[in-house]
Amino acid sequence: MRKIISVKAFDYYLICELDNHTTYKYDMAFVLKKTGDMILPLQDLNFFKKVFIESGSLAWPNGYDIHANTVARDGQKISNEIAS
Repeated sequence: MRKIISVKAFDYYLICELDNHTTYKYDMAFVLKKTGDMILPLQDLNFFKKVFIESGSLAWPNGYDIHANTVARDGQKISNEIAS
């Protein structure tokens, strides 16, 4: 299983680096079109930018989380793994 090692938040998208040093752009504009107790706080850009890493996954103060495998599967790869 992959883990996220860094994250930077922008306007409803994230740049995430995984533990294999591959970087992804993960578009989260979908939160603006959804409803629900967990999604609604993410519609506030200030709250959205409170993203942090917990146990290798993305997390927000309200408990919403996204696994690194989801970022790798659905995100746009913007850099490749660094050879060791």
